[in-house]
Amino acid sequence: MKKSLLIFTLLTSFFAFSQSSKIKFGFQAGLNYSNYRGYTVPTAYSQFYNESPAFAYLGGINFEYQMKEKLSLKIELNYERKSQKAANNIYIRQNFDDPMQEYNFTSKRHYDYLIVPILLKYNFKNKDSFYVNGGPFIGFLLQSKFTNDLNVTGFGSSDVVTTKNNKKTDLGLSFGVGKNFDLKNNKKFYIEIRENLGLNNTSKIDVWNGGTVKTNAINLLFGLSFN
Repeated sequence: MKKSLLIFTLLTSFFAFSQSSKIKFGFQAGLNYSNYRGYTVPTAYSQFYNESPAFAYLGGINFEYQMKEKLSLKIELNYERKSQKAANNIYIRQNFDDPMQEYNFTSKRHYDYLIVPILLKYNFKNKDSFYVNGGPFIGFLLQSKFTNDLNVTGFGSSDVVTTKNNKKTDLGLSFGVGKNFDLKNNKKFYIEIRENLGLNNTSKIDVWNGGTVKTNAINLLFGLSFN
């Protein structure tokens, strides 16, 4: 209820000024290259379990208010999947008399979020310009899930929902650099690379070596905005 009220308040605040020429509305989509940080895998497990970043996706809408000639405030609402993959190898004996066999497979962790970045944006020029932006973001966890592609009789692939093991809110900072391309009828196309750095521990349960689970993601965004 609280997260719905916050999102509704942000959206209606901008719609209230939708008749102003200083307001732009837009949408974006793109790729997300993410990882989790704040902990280390114990040495005893590292030879069987090796984590690495993974690609996923995001998309959403945005509202931009022109404060000054080159400075604006931008608020977005994005659906974003943050993922991480791991290479695994295990030994399985399917029957009592059979020898142990080695199996390699990939497991993945997915965190699905609603992300609300609140960004100050500075354009270096008025037209077709490069820009930088930055500010805080808040993320609301929708679902987290663990999957793997192990395909062995009696040890089938799994799809386990792990939402209850994670905190509902993620907080962090976003920093981006991009370029606008002017189109007809007051429309702009833009490309942006953005770093999202989570600052709080998102795990409710104990983490290896007393660590934390903090999000980290690089976005490649493609968007369209118009008055």
